[in-house]
Amino acid sequence: MTSEDKTIDQTLSEKEYEALAFQKAREVVLSLANTISALKIFPAHHASAIHFRQDFIAKLKAFLDQFQKLELEIGEFAFYFQGKPVYQDEISSKSLPFFFYKDGLRVLALYQGMDDQEISEFLDLVRSESAKPAEESELVNALWLKDLANVQYYAPEEFIENRILEERAESLNKKGLQIIPQELASRTVEINVNREKIFSGKLELRPEEKQALESFQDRELLDLPETWQQTLDFAEGEGETRPEKEETGPEREKTAGGLAGRVALSPEEMELLNQLVERNRQLSPEEEFLNLMMEILALEKDRDQFQTNLDILRNFYQESIRTGRFEIPILLDKKIKDLKALISADQPEKLPGLEAFAASAGSLQILDEIRKLVDQKIELNYLALFDYLRQFGERALPFLGELYEKIDQPEFRENVRNLVSSKLQENPGLAAIFIDDQRPTLTGAVIELMRAMPGQKIIPQFSNFLTLRGTGLKLKAIEALGTFQDEMANKILLGFMNDRDSEVRLKATSSLKYLGDSSRLGQLMKEIASRAFRQKPFEEKKALFEFLGRSRNPEAFNFLRRMYLKKSWLPSNTELRLCAVAGLEANRSPEAVELLRRGEKFLNRRVREAASQALVRLTVGEEKRDRT
Repeated sequence: MTSEDKTIDQTLSEKEYEALAFQKAREVVLSLANTISALKIFPAHHASAIHFRQDFIAKLKAFLDQFQKLELEIGEFAFYFQGKPVYQDEISSKSLPFFFYKDGLRVLALYQGMDDQEISEFLDLVRSESAKPAEESELVNALWLKDLANVQYYAPEEFIENRILEERAESLNKKGLQIIPQELASRTVEINVNREKIFSGKLELRPEEKQALESFQDRELLDLPETWQQTLDFAEGEGETRPEKEETGPEREKTAGGLAGRVALSPEEMELLNQLVERNRQLSPEEEFLNLMMEILALEKDRDQFQTNLDILRNFYQESIRTGRFEIPILLDKKIKDLKALISADQPEKLPGLEAFAASAGSLQILDEIRKLVDQKIELNYLALFDYLRQFGERALPFLGELYEKIDQPEFRENVRNLVSSKLQENPGLAAIFIDDQRPTLTGAVIELMRAMPGQKIIPQFSNFLTLRGTGLKLKAIEALGTFQDEMANKILLGFMNDRDSEVRLKATSSLKYLGDSSRLGQLMKEIASRAFRQKPFEEKKALFEFLGRSRNPEAFNFLRRMYLKKSWLPSNTELRLCAVAGLEANRSPEAVELLRRGEKFLNRRVREAASQALVRLTVGEEKRDRT
């Protein structure tokens, strides 16, 4: 605790002190929830993940320094501090309190003394367990195994016992068995069957059922000819049944009037009928099943049975994902939306169930099943996979980036690129999601997309490449930056000029453009005079002098002139004079050419030869331009 914090604590009343602790606790817990969410989305080395992690560590350490202990009570959908909720999330599929609660955790206490390493281990433990399927995560067990020195928790023993009983019951149910109640476990039950009367008995009908049966029996049955199994042929404007052989007399009249008669269709009706017949032939068994289930859900009045039918659909949905049949969940999602719109007015009591179904279908945990399929190299319908993932919106973008790297399928990658391009147009800040050393193929594609976008929107996002390790990706980013005529691009290129890799520094220096900012030139000229500049490789120095020459700024030209004419036999000075030759060649002004001609008479052989070669290149270049 800092002296300032101590002073503050001493001036506060007990009530104010508790209010301050509550507010600080709320900030820490909110930071925890955001950090776990970020660690699920971004890789550990990503700038966003690092930011959230560091923010939580700083907030937690500051809290513990001031209040010594953060003790949280854990409810089903909320964390409590001092008996009051500090964080709530009632969507169980993503709720952090629910994740802690379902594993039996009821109290969690973090104590003063936690260092960065221990806090990071705690975060990684929560992230790894929360990323597992609900039935596989074991947070209490993981905390026990990790045995963090400054973390204490409480999980009641009866919870563990109930958990064992639930798992046993679940295991027996899968085998079609049930746990026998304790009071019946020791009893013997005798069952006697009278085989002589097993098939005896009678069926009693209600009055309305008897009436329906009598009316059906009294109805005259149609006397069908032997050739009744025949197809219906529809002609435009009319249609009729055609027996295999022509019949005459009363038999023909009876068949024609009783069985089919004549059907008259307009051309529009014919077209519609043909479309319906063809569409019905194309229905898959799965789609027929879904259509039937939608009809059942729309008509079902019993709430429990309605929920049972939804559970059947949810299992069907998840099984389709596990087997890679993504066209089924796409269709089911659409039909659920249509059903919600259909019944929203007259059956609002069904909407919560449908909303819950949609929420579970949109859970990011489903992505783990898809990752398994891709990692196992199973052949998939990649077009359907992309269409399915696109339904998740921006939440699925990091996962699509991961699949882009793993799935070498042209059509899938083209679809992902088009989606990323449209998202970047809407929000250029999303570029950070896709820029990653671990995904060089995707990152390279994103660079090309960024190069084609308006500079003012996308150039700031190139700063994300400064933290990459891969030289190849940095060179591509610098090349793209060099195509923009914008001072912001120059600022980012200056950042690359401080890179550890000399190839990156040289590429960045060569890509600089003079856009009228004389203060930038002054800064660079001061850098040339520094001792650090003299430690740079010759090619980097030369590239910077060429930039000064290309600027055609009078101050820069005078600087080059002074460097060029400065006489000294020191190797460092000779190197600077050679760099000045390159700058004058890049300048190409008559004054620069005149200085180079003077250089042909210098005593320093290296400078003299460099000036002569520069003049030759300038003359050849001038002749080529004249010819064109």
